[in-house]
Amino acid sequence: MRRRGVITHWDIDGLASAVILCRVLNPEKKVLSSVNSVTRYIEELLSLGLNEIWIADLNPASSMKNQLNMALEKARRLRAKLYWFDHHQWSQDMVSLFNQYPDVVFFMHEPSMVASDIVANHFGVGGNEYYRKLISLAYDDDFFENKFEITRVYRRVLKWDGWDIRYRVLESLLQGDLEPRWLIDYYVNEVKNVYENLIREAIGRMEIVEKNGVRLLVFPDVDPRVHPGELIEVVAGQGFHAHAYVVRYPKGVSLRSDYVDVSQIASQYGGGGHSRVAGIPGGVRMENILKTLMEAFEKHGVNRPIYIS
Repeated sequence: MRRRGVITHWDIDGLASAVILCRVLNPEKKVLSSVNSVTRYIEELLSLGLNEIWIADLNPASSMKNQLNMALEKARRLRAKLYWFDHHQWSQDMVSLFNQYPDVVFFMHEPSMVASDIVANHFGVGGNEYYRKLISLAYDDDFFENKFEITRVYRRVLKWDGWDIRYRVLESLLQGDLEPRWLIDYYVNEVKNVYENLIREAIGRMEIVEKNGVRLLVFPDVDPRVHPGELIEVVAGQGFHAHAYVVRYPKGVSLRSDYVDVSQIASQYGGGGHSRVAGIPGGVRMENILKTLMEAFEKHGVNRPIYIS
């Protein structure tokens, strides 16, 4: 008998993945997780006796290798199976670890797609009209296309008020409500004005670092509720452009660049992400990150942008 659980990230793509997985599998437990907590949740679901765990839109950092190895060993002992779908850049350490557990982990990875699209294709439900709408929002958010105003509403609210709001959004989406009235009212009344003030405050503290033709825009002490892409979108609209952007939050750093592979830089500090968008957890010193960025530009130059197909 298969006892199933689902673990996904809490952003739009993670929620879209959760909706598809939950509707197809009808799991006993569904969990929204940050990247740093995924291993703990795997252990918890295994301890509850679940023997089939489906995971989407989460990429553990190299620093979590030992924890994840222990979780995979536990899954092997319990004859449990993990199904993992993701689109982020993975470190070779983590890929090598998964390769040691072919009997435990089924892994699908496609960087050019969002995780929810990978999940839908796996189950052959990509033609479902509601799923296509969800997946469109996931692309709109993850690739920062911003074609739909509701994407901005979801993006801001999901970062605003923590786990209760995220689970409430998930329940609305599971019921087929793509634009819940309560979410829009909450955004207009509680989030919008304060959020835009936080962006203005972050821009007021912006620092410009220039060396050997390379320009970096650095944002120290940014409120964790502010999305880095939206912050950069606003400064670009004001005429500020750079070869890379560094956004410092209380518990990590976001890197963005069209010129160097920031996922490789982030991986050196226990983080990861995509070629043009990546994150670093923990208290890494800003001067070290800036030094590594400048070294990457010395090797790559500033005249050959990286474009992701």
